[in-house]
Amino acid sequence: MFKKFKLAGNTSGAIRSDAEMEKINKEEADKAFKVQKELLDYYLSEKGFFKYKTNAYIRRNKVDALEYIDIQKEKYGSKTFTVNYALIPLYVPHEFLSFDLGDRLGKLICNKDVWWDYAEDHMASISFQNVIDAMEKFLLPWFERCSDDDGIKTALLKEKKEREKYGCRLSNTQQAWLDTIDNHDDCDEIIRENIKIFKLPAKMVGF
Repeated sequence: MFKKFKLAGNTSGAIRSDAEMEKINKEEADKAFKVQKELLDYYLSEKGFFKYKTNAYIRRNKVDALEYIDIQKEKYGSKTFTVNYALIPLYVPHEFLSFDLGDRLGKLICNKDVWWDYAEDHMASISFQNVIDAMEKFLLPWFERCSDDDGIKTALLKEKKEREKYGCRLSNTQQAWLDTIDNHDDCDEIIRENIKIFKLPAKMVGF
């Protein structure tokens, strides 16, 4: 996968050195982030995603699972960001919005934690375009593979196998998801309750 996709605009990690931090114009970086995120907003809206909270996006698929994406800024001011993604079943009881199946976009691209750079205009432009390209090539196809019960079941069983390698197990929600994957047609009440818990936007289709 990695050989077929060139990362651009990324740093070696989330944290910069003190000398690098001193060179950053924070106002310029924040403005660049805002401008480029508007382009990402448009791209994802064209794919059927709705904005959710400040830097997140959601889309409901045909088997009542939420496709979730968020842009996570590094919190100590390095002006880098990463991208998280998840699939969340609406028909399994939740106490809060939990990322039941997913990871970071970098893991999907090259099995590494990638943080993109937005310290100035040019780099922000390169970074966000690279993220959009990666979404097109890796993330949206992953959501497509998990857009039916068989695809989700395959992904959950893969997750279970990976965890068992390290002596771990699926979370309670993941196991409940796997247990109900073949029979979730009569879950309207659970879906309505999760819509309230997640505070999903009313304009989303079917809500």
